[in-house]
Amino acid sequence: MFERSDFGAKLFGEIIAAAKSAGYAFARLDHAPAGGKVVFLRHDVDISARNALVLGRLAQEQGVASNFFFQLNAETYSIFSDEVIEIMRTLRAAGHCVGLHIDEMRFGTDEGVIRRTIDWFSSCVVTVDHVMSFHRPSKAVLGRAYASFINAYDPRFFSTDAYLSDSRRSLAFLPTLAQWLGSGRPRIQLLLHPEWWTGINDDRAIWDELRARRQHELAQYLMINCRKVFGHVIAAETRDFRV
Repeated sequence: MFERSDFGAKLFGEIIAAAKSAGYAFARLDHAPAGGKVVFLRHDVDISARNALVLGRLAQEQGVASNFFFQLNAETYSIFSDEVIEIMRTLRAAGHCVGLHIDEMRFGTDEGVIRRTIDWFSSCVVTVDHVMSFHRPSKAVLGRAYASFINAYDPRFFSTDAYLSDSRRSLAFLPTLAQWLGSGRPRIQLLLHPEWWTGINDDRAIWDELRARRQHELAQYLMINCRKVFGHVIAAETRDFRV
């Protein structure tokens, strides 16, 4: 079913096309249809907000909606940067669901705390949807439903026999996905992490790209805020990064 055996835009497009060909609709977690065959395409943005935007545009081109979740305390990007805020705004304007990726170890699982966090972020930073996913979830939140927002692990969308992921940068999910699509499994949640789908298919190269981007972002910050101190030691440069 899938011609490609490596991560990238080509395989990403094949996955969407295969699901559509099998009669599946793609849905936001907050706009779940009552019936029919549905894929909930989910992206937890652990490392690459930039490639989240790429995947969002690819999905939009194929007429499907995705679900993106950005991490408040990620050390691989800053959710408060102008670039990431604009990415979130663009994805949401394109019709995708955009929410927070909550680190359970940092914020806990209390409904009131999480809801206040969502409300604060929406009112003070950029509007997000009342949908969230947990980062590295414990068993306590798997299958847990909340009243005031939607958990991606809500039993309406999640069960062990309806969930697949590319975690640990593995494509081992592909044969199972092909089988599920072929058998018409009614609900499938597919988690794809944007950082693996840049077209860079070497662990060392991904690390080198990430390290270079973070160094570049640090240099930009210092040149804006501490130019008189660091202006003579930081070389001005403009670069594009895939991760």
